[in-house]
Amino acid sequence: MKFFSAIMSVVMLAMSVFTPVSVAKTEGESVSTRMVSAQSEKAEFLSEEAKAVLSVVVENIVTEAKDGSKDSQEVLDAINSLHVYKEGEEKPERNGGEVNPLKKAIDKGLKDIVNKTLPEGMIRNFLNHLTSGMHDLYIYFVPCEEEEGVYYFCCDYVDNDGNVVEVFTGIRYNPETGKLYGKDNNGLMGIGFDYDAKNYTITTPVNVWMRDLGYSVFFDIIGGMGFMSTDTVRVKFEHGSKHWMFQFWKGNYGFKLLNGAELGIYNKENKNDFAYTCATDDEMLVMSTTLRTEDEILIEREEMRHWWMCGFRFGPGVSPNELIMESTIQFEDEEMMKKFIESAKEYSDEMTVSAEGLKVTVIW
Repeated sequence: MKFFSAIMSVVMLAMSVFTPVSVAKTEGESVSTRMVSAQSEKAEFLSEEAKAVLSVVVENIVTEAKDGSKDSQEVLDAINSLHVYKEGEEKPERNGGEVNPLKKAIDKGLKDIVNKTLPEGMIRNFLNHLTSGMHDLYIYFVPCEEEEGVYYFCCDYVDNDGNVVEVFTGIRYNPETGKLYGKDNNGLMGIGFDYDAKNYTITTPVNVWMRDLGYSVFFDIIGGMGFMSTDTVRVKFEHGSKHWMFQFWKGNYGFKLLNGAELGIYNKENKNDFAYTCATDDEMLVMSTTLRTEDEILIEREEMRHWWMCGFRFGPGVSPNELIMESTIQFEDEEMMKKFIESAKEYSDEMTVSAEGLKVTVIW
């Protein structure tokens, strides 16, 4: 689909976990400060604890993307080693270190420019943190009161003036499933993607910002200009008062850093309209998707009510024609199901379509 956002998602997933992003304010989380005494040592960006965790995660993701050989348990163990702080528990003493006066002056100038030119929002808040100076960054968990067994990723850092700035990112982590996700089904930090650390997989929740863009073929054209190489099938039919399109994608994304599969539901009222609208909540259907090769399952998205069922996994690029995508769609209307199957016959040389009751299975 509109996967010009694929590259941004990889970058921001890493940023969202390992930097104290300002979206804490946007999501209503608290940000507080306290002072530490300056030390003579040079200020370092990461604390030793954060450095250890970050190095394991980055090394594993890079190796997985390169040759698919890494065991995700090492990543989970590193993440799970982060300390869980309960209310009132003291954190370690912090060391801001010695900050170059020139760097302080440059940071202050940039901060003034940011606040004068950018509107309130995630980008401005993040840049405000960045231009405050970020030293001795420390990552930890606090329990999530809304969900049992789930924790918030939090972090604090020492700024250029020796203040310890505490930031609650709003990112939730479930150690049982290995999933990192945002609130309100809109992705980590609202970027539109969540992350499954157990399976090195980027997934899409329902309420993503891309939904407002709808769909047009230009998204595929732009993506095909360099950073994605996919096969696609568009199953189109008329039902009720709308023209529907169920679109399937499989292939490589993010300059072949990711293999992925997508299944989207779109419609439009006027057949001559160029763009489609993404399915509304009432129009969503229960779907699932599995992406595999002849020898290995790469991605499994369990059944859920959705309009854009996707999964993208780090690993060496597999040619689209060597990828097998198996999807299920639970229709709620027999007539609509029959029209889908009839239209899908156009691709009978590429995909196998079968039905049991109102559930359709598509193997492509």
